[in-house]
Amino acid sequence: MHWLQNTFQTYPELAIFFTLAIGFYVGSLHIGKFSLGTVTSVLLVGILVGQLKIDVSANVKNVFFLMFLFTVGYNVGPQFFRGLKKDGLPQVLFAVLMCSSCLLVTWAISMIMHYNKGQAAGMLSGSQTVSAIIGVASGTIGQMSNLTPDQQKDLINQIPVCYAVTYIFGTAGSAWLLSSIGPKLLGGLDKVKAQCRELEQKMGSDPSNAPGMRSALATTSFNAFQVASSCLVCNKTIRQMEQEFLARNHRIFIRRLRRKGMVMEATPDIVMQEGDIIVLNGRREFMLPELNLGPEVIDNELLNFPIGTVMVYATKKESIGVTIKDIVLKDYAHGVIVQSIVRAGIKMPMYPETKIERGDQLELVGFKADIDRAAEHIGYAEVPTEKTNMVFVGLGIVIGGLVGSLTLKIGSLPLSLKTMLPRWC
Repeated sequence: MHWLQNTFQTYPELAIFFTLAIGFYVGSLHIGKFSLGTVTSVLLVGILVGQLKIDVSANVKNVFFLMFLFTVGYNVGPQFFRGLKKDGLPQVLFAVLMCSSCLLVTWAISMIMHYNKGQAAGMLSGSQTVSAIIGVASGTIGQMSNLTPDQQKDLINQIPVCYAVTYIFGTAGSAWLLSSIGPKLLGGLDKVKAQCRELEQKMGSDPSNAPGMRSALATTSFNAFQVASSCLVCNKTIRQMEQEFLARNHRIFIRRLRRKGMVMEATPDIVMQEGDIIVLNGRREFMLPELNLGPEVIDNELLNFPIGTVMVYATKKESIGVTIKDIVLKDYAHGVIVQSIVRAGIKMPMYPETKIERGDQLELVGFKADIDRAAEHIGYAEVPTEKTNMVFVGLGIVIGGLVGSLTLKIGSLPLSLKTMLPRWC
């Protein structure tokens, strides 16, 4: 044990990864339905490992904390700016109420229990599970000129300890409150369950959240049909056929065809002939027998072609505030299927009258050229890649840090985006 302690003290980076390994393992354990979770487990293991008196460089702490704050901001940024709109005012007022009440309760308890500033800040951040408070409090304490460097260090070191201890109560307490007290305030558990089932049916449940699993429901499909002589659209152009489908409220596109053994790409002016095998693309519910196209066939060569599935962020003015129905009827959306909409990380119901908001992610399916054309009018496409844009990440962290370093003093109270915790806390 003495050898392990000396090793961790000499190489604190090993202690960090040891804490992560044990914390993640403990977090994966279940006792019945109870589990600490990875975050709580890593924090508690960190407290135990910290008893070995391991000093971690302040630079290492700051680098990892800046990366953490950047990822949090990147994730919640669209929600934040959307909340500033008129219809987000109730949520903003509720957030202000919650922040104010949590701060006042923490201050009152700290005064009663005679907690110091570090303990109070740790209790506030842990009980509310808001890790960003650690950086705010640390920055504020570091600017207190009435404290010696040793006193500042002692207070700052107490913050993560109190955070880790109170974090489990913040998570477990919230879960208990929401599961036990919350339903009673809303009319009873049975009523809440019924409303949840109704909302789930309305929005559509997603069984593919588990790793390695996906939904068996394919909303977009490509099917091949052989044109029969009795087909209503036989001897018509592809443009006329697609208009015939649209008249039936079926948004279907003809992508490829085989004629006399030859495979060719579909163009609007090609006239369909009896015996042609055509590939239709559209939402699955539109591929119905009453289209009277002819028998469905399996043509491996004809159906073997690349298609794209790309997430497009809605940012262009012409696509904001309009419905899905309006989007798909535009000329630039020809050949593109809107498979899903994600708003603030949540899948939205796919209704024709669903309005697009700024920052929504539209999952488009189709040929690359068609998706690129639609993306130019909707916003910008998130091109799938295995590489991280380090230019964006690096500049984002630097700019955020520079803005956060600006300080406005009101009397003796320093205020900034980085240091906003009052000294009396």
